[in-house]
Amino acid sequence: MAERISGHGTLARALVGVTASLALLVGLVTTGLTVRWVQLRGIGTDNTFHGVGPSDSPAPTGPCADKACNYLLLGSDSRAGLPPAQQEQFGTDESLGGANRADTIMLVHADPHLQKAIVLSFPRDLWVAIPGRGYDRINTAFEGGLRHGGPQLVAQTVANLTGLQIDHYLYVDLEGFRRTVNTLGGVDMCIPAYNVNTPGDLTGTAPNGDPILVHYDEVGHIADPNSGLNIKPGCQRLDGDQALAYVRTRHLPCDHIPDFARIGRQQQFIRAVVNQMLQPGMVAKAPGLVEPVLGNLRRDAKLLPSDLVYLVGQLRGLSTGAVEFRTVPGFAAQEGVKAVLRMDPSANEIFRAIKAGRPIGNVGTALVNTPPSEANTRVAVVDANSGGTASEVEGVLNDAGFDVSPGIWPASEAPVRVTGPAIMFRPEASANAQVVAAYFPDLQLVASTDLRGAQVALVIPSSYTMVRPGQGGGSGQSCPATS
Repeated sequence: MAERISGHGTLARALVGVTASLALLVGLVTTGLTVRWVQLRGIGTDNTFHGVGPSDSPAPTGPCADKACNYLLLGSDSRAGLPPAQQEQFGTDESLGGANRADTIMLVHADPHLQKAIVLSFPRDLWVAIPGRGYDRINTAFEGGLRHGGPQLVAQTVANLTGLQIDHYLYVDLEGFRRTVNTLGGVDMCIPAYNVNTPGDLTGTAPNGDPILVHYDEVGHIADPNSGLNIKPGCQRLDGDQALAYVRTRHLPCDHIPDFARIGRQQQFIRAVVNQMLQPGMVAKAPGLVEPVLGNLRRDAKLLPSDLVYLVGQLRGLSTGAVEFRTVPGFAAQEGVKAVLRMDPSANEIFRAIKAGRPIGNVGTALVNTPPSEANTRVAVVDANSGGTASEVEGVLNDAGFDVSPGIWPASEAPVRVTGPAIMFRPEASANAQVVAAYFPDLQLVASTDLRGAQVALVIPSSYTMVRPGQGGGSGQSCPATS
């Protein structure tokens, strides 16, 4: 059990990207619930928000079923509604100064004509022009919170930065995230062992900025006193508290640039959640989950449950590769006493491609000193008469949040011929292969120029006995290579 020596945890971080995947629950409801959608249309709505375009541009018009739409997904560090024990651990809104930060900002671009979606993450410390305030970190645009125009100001800031219109927004706070994950019955995740950092004392930061020490007796855990994370590596079901800690954490041993590492885990988590919700068992549960899920979210009044159904239809491709994850690229800089991220000019390629409805390329998938996210790693499995082991391997990849859209290839259709178990990879995807190898450290890495649409392919013969992640090593594993 972790023993706190002094102080409280730092500002909590919430993953709002899960709202996009949670919206899937609405889309899985049968058309027989149309009347119920009408009854639910007023739950969690904000009548003050309106869609915006870049400054001096007209506001967006028309239903999203007829045109490409952009949904702003926001998550704040608000402690409102957290249980007393967690408010004691992480502080209350009042004890932290009363200001909210949008510590997670994502834009989902859904195009009905291209039948795909793009999830674009904005680092919280991105240095941007905020209308009426001048330059500051992008997350400060939400300081007014829900009641004082926070979503509207963030939307205008993002619109001006990207040149894209913002049609709608979805919001979740810490407690809403925690309750929603518990409503789902937890989330299955596979977590590698390279961040194991216990037993011992770990350094945290109190709300006033003072360092604190927290002692952990557990052997072989992954812990972060700032987020409350304390879990074993391996495949497991995370409850609301554990999931919240996992997507908030940004101070693990391999987190060389904390914000980028956290975004990678957020994107990984979104893909894993959606993969789980597409399972038949979750489809059957969906009708009873609609109301509690909507109750945990906040949305603009014009974003109706039926609109979420359409958004979900675009996001179903998360498990089939029809959704692309990107992050606005940046580099570390200093503005006075503030450590910030300045946007790399290559980000404009992402914005232009989204606006024009054309392929983005690889911009925004490789971040400075950060391994590629599992969500951006396309993995195939070659079943070389494995006797069912190949399906188990794909299950691990699925729960780990990889893009498994290439599927399982029989050996006769595989573009490569390898006799033994191995991780094949394109030479330009060596960093992606290192991420896969963190889950299967017993497999050798072999470069190949012929993997069809996959970046990485695991060759699984009958001789291979799978060692599940977290069971084949601990803190001795090195950090994955960065891009």
